[in-house]
Amino acid sequence: MPGERRKPSGFTLIELAVVLAILGLVVGMTVPFLAGKTTNGALPTAANEIRVALRDARSAAIAEGRPIAFRADPVSGYWLDRQHYALMAAAGRAPGLRIAVAGGTRIAFFPSGGSSGGRIRILGAEGWRDIDVDAVTGRADLRP
Repeated sequence: MPGERRKPSGFTLIELAVVLAILGLVVGMTVPFLAGKTTNGALPTAANEIRVALRDARSAAIAEGRPIAFRADPVSGYWLDRQHYALMAAAGRAPGLRIAVAGGTRIAFFPSGGSSGGRIRILGAEGWRDIDVDAVTGRADLRP
């Protein structure tokens, strides 16, 4: 009808400001909660990362037909042959993680699929996790 005024559609500036303020409060409350939880997963993540590296070292030894050595670097990661790998799990989350090979300096993986065997311990603020490497099969398993 010609004399009728249409209601404007959309949101007012005040409505948008209220919604943004509420979102800001929610984000502000959740970020500290999530930031406090990031280091809790660093130890299991690092243990799994090393277990995968050991599996890859065994596969490489079989595929290349030569021994591959795993050595722990107690400060910043581990060595496979002559290549150093930093722990991705520790990057920015828990830099205090340390790795040690129990009873020796290295674990060798052979072209036959076996290994020299041994235990790797990952130490962190949360405690430790052990990975056992079977001498016959070369299989790396996390200890419960």
